[in-house]
Amino acid sequence: MKNLILILASTLLIACGARKVNKEDKTEDKTTVEVVTQKDSVNEVVNTEIKYNVETQEIEVTPIDSTKEFVVADKKYFNARVKIKNKKDNTIYSKDNKVSKTSLKRAKTVIKETKKEKVKTVDKKEAKTIMFYLSLWIVLLILVVWLYKKFKSKLL
Repeated sequence: MKNLILILASTLLIACGARKVNKEDKTEDKTTVEVVTQKDSVNEVVNTEIKYNVETQEIEVTPIDSTKEFVVADKKYFNARVKIKNKKDNTIYSKDNKVSKTSLKRAKTVIKETKKEKVKTVDKKEAKTIMFYLSLWIVLLILVVWLYKKFKSKLL
Protein backbone atom coordinates (compact mmCIF):
# COMPACT_ATOMS: atom_id res chain seq x y z
CA MET A 1 0.00 0.00 0.00
CA LYS A 2 2.84 2.35 0.83
CA ASN A 3 4.34 1.75 -2.58
CA LEU A 4 1.03 2.51 -4.23
CA ILE A 5 0.77 5.83 -2.37
CA LEU A 6 4.34 6.76 -3.37
CA ILE A 7 3.65 5.99 -7.03
CA LEU A 8 0.47 8.04 -7.00
CA ALA A 9 2.17 10.97 -5.23
CA SER A 10 5.09 10.97 -7.68
CA THR A 11 2.76 10.99 -10.66
CA LEU A 12 0.99 14.05 -9.26
CA LEU A 13 4.28 15.93 -9.10
CA ILE A 14 5.18 15.13 -12.69
CA ALA A 15 3.48 17.49 -15.09
CA CYS A 16 3.26 17.59 -18.81
CA GLY A 17 4.65 20.81 -20.10
CA ALA A 18 7.38 22.30 -22.17
CA ARG A 19 9.80 24.94 -21.06
CA LYS A 20 11.96 26.86 -23.45
CA VAL A 21 14.74 29.14 -22.19
CA ASN A 22 16.41 31.50 -24.60
CA LYS A 23 19.51 33.12 -23.13
CA GLU A 24 21.18 35.79 -25.20
CA ASP A 25 24.36 37.71 -24.41
CA LYS A 26 25.14 40.66 -26.63
CA THR A 27 28.43 42.50 -26.38
CA GLU A 28 28.94 45.49 -28.61
CA ASP A 29 32.34 47.17 -28.70
CA LYS A 30 32.59 50.52 -30.38
CA THR A 31 35.93 52.25 -30.77
CA THR A 32 36.16 55.70 -32.28
CA VAL A 33 39.56 57.16 -33.11
CA GLU A 34 39.69 60.79 -34.08
CA VAL A 35 42.97 62.28 -35.23
CA VAL A 36 43.18 66.00 -35.87
CA THR A 37 46.34 67.34 -37.47
CA GLN A 38 46.86 71.01 -38.05
CA LYS A 39 49.99 72.22 -39.77
CA ASP A 40 50.70 75.90 -40.08
CA SER A 41 53.76 77.12 -41.90
CA VAL A 42 54.68 80.75 -42.41
CA ASN A 43 57.81 81.63 -44.34
CA GLU A 44 58.56 85.30 -44.73
CA VAL A 45 61.66 86.63 -46.41
CA VAL A 46 62.25 90.38 -46.48
CA ASN A 47 65.20 91.63 -48.51
CA THR A 48 65.87 95.32 -48.27
CA GLU A 49 68.67 96.78 -50.33
CA ILE A 50 69.24 100.50 -50.62
CA LYS A 51 72.06 101.86 -52.77
CA TYR A 52 73.26 105.42 -52.36
CA ASN A 53 75.35 106.69 -55.26
CA VAL A 54 76.10 110.25 -54.31
CA GLU A 55 78.74 112.36 -55.98
CA THR A 56 79.49 115.74 -54.53
CA GLN A 57 81.95 118.35 -55.66
CA GLU A 58 83.13 121.08 -53.34
CA ILE A 59 84.86 124.12 -54.71
CA GLU A 60 86.40 126.52 -52.22
CA VAL A 61 87.68 129.82 -53.52
CA THR A 62 89.68 131.98 -51.12
CA PRO A 63 90.87 135.46 -52.36
CA ILE A 64 94.50 136.36 -51.92
CA ASP A 65 95.02 139.33 -54.15
CA SER A 66 92.10 140.96 -55.84
CA THR A 67 94.17 142.55 -58.64
CA LYS A 68 95.07 139.37 -60.49
CA GLU A 69 92.52 137.47 -62.52
CA PHE A 70 92.25 133.69 -63.15
CA VAL A 71 89.60 131.36 -64.69
CA VAL A 72 88.23 128.10 -63.15
CA ALA A 73 85.44 126.14 -64.88
CA ASP A 74 84.60 129.04 -67.20
CA LYS A 75 84.51 131.45 -64.30
CA LYS A 76 86.94 134.29 -63.80
CA TYR A 77 88.48 134.82 -60.41
CA PHE A 78 90.91 137.54 -59.39
CA ASN A 79 93.88 136.41 -57.34
CA ALA A 80 92.18 133.67 -55.21
CA ARG A 81 93.00 130.32 -53.90
CA VAL A 82 90.77 127.50 -55.30
CA LYS A 83 90.23 124.26 -53.44
CA ILE A 84 88.20 121.54 -55.27
CA LYS A 85 87.02 118.43 -53.42
CA ASN A 86 85.22 115.59 -55.21
CA LYS A 87 83.38 113.20 -52.90
CA LYS A 88 81.87 109.98 -54.07
CA ASP A 89 79.61 108.05 -51.73
CA ASN A 90 78.59 104.52 -52.83
CA THR A 91 76.78 103.30 -49.74
CA ILE A 92 74.83 100.06 -49.88
CA TYR A 93 72.38 99.31 -47.09
CA SER A 94 71.33 95.68 -47.18
CA LYS A 95 69.00 93.95 -44.74
CA ASP A 96 67.93 90.32 -45.01
CA ASN A 97 65.15 89.34 -42.65
CA LYS A 98 64.02 85.72 -42.71
CA VAL A 99 61.16 84.63 -40.50
CA SER A 100 60.01 81.02 -40.48
CA LYS A 101 57.28 79.82 -38.23
CA THR A 102 56.11 76.24 -38.39
CA SER A 103 53.61 74.83 -35.97
CA LEU A 104 52.27 71.31 -35.95
CA LYS A 105 49.38 70.44 -33.71
CA ARG A 106 48.12 66.92 -33.32
CA ALA A 107 45.27 65.73 -31.24
CA LYS A 108 44.28 62.11 -30.95
CA THR A 109 41.07 61.14 -29.24
CA VAL A 110 40.14 57.52 -28.60
CA ILE A 111 36.64 56.77 -27.39
CA LYS A 112 35.80 53.21 -26.41
CA GLU A 113 32.28 52.15 -25.68
CA THR A 114 31.38 48.69 -24.50
CA LYS A 115 27.74 47.79 -24.31
CA LYS A 116 26.75 44.49 -22.72
CA GLU A 117 23.21 43.28 -22.85
CA LYS A 118 21.93 40.08 -21.31
CA VAL A 119 18.48 38.89 -22.27
CA LYS A 120 16.87 35.80 -20.80
CA THR A 121 13.53 34.77 -22.16
CA VAL A 122 11.61 31.92 -20.55
CA ASP A 123 8.71 30.52 -22.54
CA LYS A 124 6.74 27.94 -20.64
CA LYS A 125 3.94 26.14 -22.40
CA GLU A 126 1.72 23.70 -20.61
CA ALA A 127 -0.21 21.03 -22.37
CA LYS A 128 -3.92 21.74 -22.91
CA THR A 129 -4.92 18.51 -21.25
CA ILE A 130 -3.00 19.13 -18.04
CA MET A 131 -6.11 20.33 -16.24
CA PHE A 132 -7.86 17.15 -17.30
CA TYR A 133 -5.06 14.96 -15.95
CA LEU A 134 -4.78 17.03 -12.78
CA SER A 135 -8.49 16.67 -12.07
CA LEU A 136 -8.26 12.95 -12.88
CA TRP A 137 -5.46 12.53 -10.34
CA ILE A 138 -7.39 14.40 -7.70
CA VAL A 139 -10.39 12.11 -8.26
CA LEU A 140 -8.14 9.06 -8.11
CA LEU A 141 -6.55 10.33 -4.90
CA ILE A 142 -9.93 10.82 -3.31
CA LEU A 143 -10.93 7.33 -4.46
CA VAL A 144 -7.76 5.79 -3.06
CA VAL A 145 -8.18 7.55 0.28
CA TRP A 146 -11.79 6.42 0.51
CA LEU A 147 -10.83 2.82 -0.38
CA TYR A 148 -8.01 2.89 2.16
CA LYS A 149 -10.30 4.01 4.97
CA LYS A 150 -12.96 1.46 4.05
CA PHE A 151 -10.63 -1.50 3.85
CA LYS A 152 -8.14 -0.35 6.46
CA SER A 153 -8.87 -3.08 8.89
CA LYS A 154 -8.71 -5.84 6.27
CA LEU A 155 -5.34 -4.73 4.86
CA LEU A 156 -3.53 -4.73 8.18
